[in-house]
Amino acid sequence: ALGKAEKDLEDLRAVHAEEKKSLEEELGKLKYIMAPAEGEPASAQGLTTRAELIDVIKSLGEKVVSGVTYGFENAVAQMKVANSGLELNTDGIGVPKKVEN
Repeated sequence: ALGKAEKDLEDLRAVHAEEKKSLEEELGKLKYIMAPAEGEPASAQGLTTRAELIDVIKSLGEKVVSGVTYGFENAVAQMKVANSGLELNTDGIGVPKKVEN
């Protein structure tokens, strides 16, 4: 009985060692995959799912649109100040619009 128990214990240790080695290999692969790429922006570091990446892209896109809109509105305001003697028609213009003569 003692010999069988010792053999069972050794078998369990061998199985445990194999499982541990397998898990360590898998962990190493995951760490490699999740390591930041060279030149990766800080906003992308630590993201683990596609949904997280999409949220970051959406947020950055909204910030770009906001910045472009602000810049456009600022340029229109400067044109009005620089041409204060003229009546500028700014009706219907906006960031996605095309200005023609």
